[in-house]
Amino acid sequence: MKVRVDLKMLCLVSAVAVSLASAPFCRAQSSGGSSQAGSGTLAAGSFINLNTLPAQFGGALQALGGRMTNAANASTTLSGTITDDSGSRQAQITVQAPGLLRFQDSANSRVLTFNGNQFQSQNGSGQQNDQRVEESLMANLPDMVFLQLAAGGGLRRIGGGFRTDDGKNPNYTGPYWLLYAFSPRPRPGLTAGQPLQQPIFIAIDEQTGLLAEVRMVANSGKPNQQVTQTQFQNWFQQGGQWFPGNIIRLENAKQVLSFQVQQAGVGGQAPATSFQP
Repeated sequence: MKVRVDLKMLCLVSAVAVSLASAPFCRAQSSGGSSQAGSGTLAAGSFINLNTLPAQFGGALQALGGRMTNAANASTTLSGTITDDSGSRQAQITVQAPGLLRFQDSANSRVLTFNGNQFQSQNGSGQQNDQRVEESLMANLPDMVFLQLAAGGGLRRIGGGFRTDDGKNPNYTGPYWLLYAFSPRPRPGLTAGQPLQQPIFIAIDEQTGLLAEVRMVANSGKPNQQVTQTQFQNWFQQGGQWFPGNIIRLENAKQVLSFQVQQAGVGGQAPATSFQP
């Protein structure tokens, strides 16, 4: 029997402000305690070893299609339409092992990259807009979450059976989520609070095994609490790989960014120069 726990009632408020070792969490079915994710920072040119990921995430990566594990499937590219307060236009996102990122906006030639050490930009559109892309369309993408887990950090299983409504519907049929809290290993060149250096909550859909949401909570305690959600919806399969059809960013429950995927693919490694603006 599934435990009816309203996701909105999770004890997420103070968890981000403290270490995972002492963070208070609400329990759904069970709590698995703390562990280490991965075996250490991925070296340049290296890939994810499924045997070093926590069991649940190894299975989730295999459900995704098993990419980022060798030179032939080392990169993922998503092309589609980004919509924000500047309107809608075409954009492209690339993620590459061991943790390289590139976002290109066709309308204004904006390019945001992460070269393994630092984020860089060309024709940026302001700190807030760029950070939204760096978080939700780069650092929080499923592929990059798995690469972060493989690079190491603190991981806590919160529990399973979490539901996404208010818990009052007796006919609720899903989805049910398995939740984890993750604190990434410090990276040279980045400071705490930057994308890839933020404690996050990871929700895995229990039925599909696919990543459903990445959530961040800052300024714990009302009235200044800031909740950011990156949701992955309408997954589709192509070439034996699964991709999110829609990526939605919510800030305190208000949608501020979306990316509708129109083309997606997995390929080999691109030159490192591709991840420079």
